[in-house]
Amino acid sequence: MLFDVHTHNRDTESLAIVNCGLDDDFSRYRRFSLGLHPWDVDAHWREKLDAYRQLLENPPFDGFWNQLAAYGEIGVDKVRGVDLNTQIDCFEEQLMLAHRYDLPVVIHCVKAYEEVWCSLRNLLLPHPYPVIFHGFRGKPALAARLLRWNYGYLSFGPHFNADSLRLAYEAVRMFLETDDSGLSIGDVYSLASKALSISPAEIVVPGIFRL
Repeated sequence: MLFDVHTHNRDTESLAIVNCGLDDDFSRYRRFSLGLHPWDVDAHWREKLDAYRQLLENPPFDGFWNQLAAYGEIGVDKVRGVDLNTQIDCFEEQLMLAHRYDLPVVIHCVKAYEEVWCSLRNLLLPHPYPVIFHGFRGKPALAARLLRWNYGYLSFGPHFNADSLRLAYEAVRMFLETDDSGLSIGDVYSLASKALSISPAEIVVPGIFRL
């Protein structure tokens, strides 16, 4: 079974977690995620986050909690977005919101692993639950560091460091994703299978989601 842990493709027919915003008709997706992306954090982020809180407190349709698979993508981006402190404040607020509802977190992290790790260590390690670093392209040393935290998972798109992918797979902490690549999840599985020297059908991903 090919599973796409994170996609922006609204028309996907694959088994996937579709990343949505408040304006999306997420009721039509078998599984979806919600969260305030760091690129969308601005001077009004607290008001935006209140809208997410209201949505979680007042689910808009029957089956909402069966279909909501994760909170995210959220995170910190040093290349794009508002100032770093504002991004971190919003990220930490959302970590606690995800914790309140016992939702796995999908993390967007660009050149900010120290800051993200500090927030996770301070807020989540006392109450650990799954955290997926999506679109991971880091080197094996960084992958190994993130994998030492037993609740940390790495998700790989079509561009990845093969050694990092193998480390995550051997630790049973590897997911695959299409993100906004335009490729199918089958394409990504094929790329990963070559790095792992197994067939796409042999790839096994962690069973932390109800699918």
